[in-house]
Amino acid sequence: MKNILGIDIGFGDCKITYGSSDGNIIKQFKFPSAIGVTKRNEHIQDTRIYDFKEHSYYIGENANHLPSENRIDISDYKSLEFFSALFMYHALKQLPSLPDIVVVGLSKAQINNSGHFKEAIQKFTVNDENFAFDNVFVLPQGAGAKLCIDKYGNHFPKEQDEFLGKTSYVGCDIGFNTLDMFMVTEGKTSPALFEGIEKEGVMKIATLVAKKVKELHGRTIGLHEAKQIIDTKVYKLRGQSHDFKDYVEEVKKAYLKELLQLIEVKYGKILDQMDFISVNGGGSAMFKSTTDGFIRVPETAHEYYNSLGQYLFGCSKT
Repeated sequence: MKNILGIDIGFGDCKITYGSSDGNIIKQFKFPSAIGVTKRNEHIQDTRIYDFKEHSYYIGENANHLPSENRIDISDYKSLEFFSALFMYHALKQLPSLPDIVVVGLSKAQINNSGHFKEAIQKFTVNDENFAFDNVFVLPQGAGAKLCIDKYGNHFPKEQDEFLGKTSYVGCDIGFNTLDMFMVTEGKTSPALFEGIEKEGVMKIATLVAKKVKELHGRTIGLHEAKQIIDTKVYKLRGQSHDFKDYVEEVKKAYLKELLQLIEVKYGKILDQMDFISVNGGGSAMFKSTTDGFIRVPETAHEYYNSLGQYLFGCSKT
């Protein structure tokens, strides 16, 4: 039996599904795709620090506690590729054992770089620990979600009893940076039916929130700090909490309206022949959960649909 890691290394969060090749999911978790530059103190042993390529970093929640000037925004492909090994390392440290198979996703907008992305996580060194994985697969973002929908529909972890073999739908994965869409016709899809658009994800909302913080409080914050405000609806400054609920809801509604217009433009009259639109990814939380309307959102684990599908793909390779 082999251990399989499905890891969705996103611009906002890293989502992990880890399990054995018999279909037993052992661990599922996420952490922010946050990077912070720091320095080691020879007098203090800090296990949270990761040394990578001659620099030292905090990752995930640990990075979120650093000053703004120490944080690095993961907002473009180059930074995602460069730091992917650190995100992998942070995930591996939380697993009971190393995986035999690793499956990751990459937006169709960046899939031409899949060879470089694969190399970055296939062999790397962090904290003087060397890692090398023989079986690494890179899927177009959204492909994992399609596999997950096939098995679970919108009701993970309950396997669905609805037959989707003749179902046609548009899948929409809302990430932090990218928006990935794909079309399924009578249960089947192909790489030609996937499309990825950069800078159309939740970062559009984060950018507006960061501007509003600057306007109201005179502070410059990064996109990951803005994402924290989107998640909590609160901006904290020197012990004071400032309510951003109304503004976040306002920009969310505007974003969703633009998103639906974009889907309409991309697919037009083809939508008339679709059974539904399936929305997943971190951004899908902005939609009200519904499993039987034209726009469908998973009841649970909506953020994990790609990593779940990547895990399922890994199972099929054993």
